[in-house]
Amino acid sequence: MATFDQELTGRYAAAGGDRPDPDARRIARAAFVRDTIRTLYNADKKFGIDPADNGSLAELVDAAEEHLEHIVNDVSRSVTTLPNTGGDTA
Repeated sequence: MATFDQELTGRYAAAGGDRPDPDARRIARAAFVRDTIRTLYNADKKFGIDPADNGSLAELVDAAEEHLEHIVNDVSRSVTTLPNTGGDTA
């Protein structure tokens, strides 16, 4: 059975965090943060926590999306799709 730490490490590696290229690691970290926040937001919704209380998490997901987009643009390489290891917040 994998520990929580192993699962998170696996998700980070799946996003590209284990690549030697520093730009790939930057993108992977941003994707990992976005997906982790999105997972918390979706879990709150699933367990019936009032959506009004989720406002800050929804805003964090949006901010993480913007951050990832900026990093991808900074890297200045052709990326047709952003790394996505999680679900939608909608």
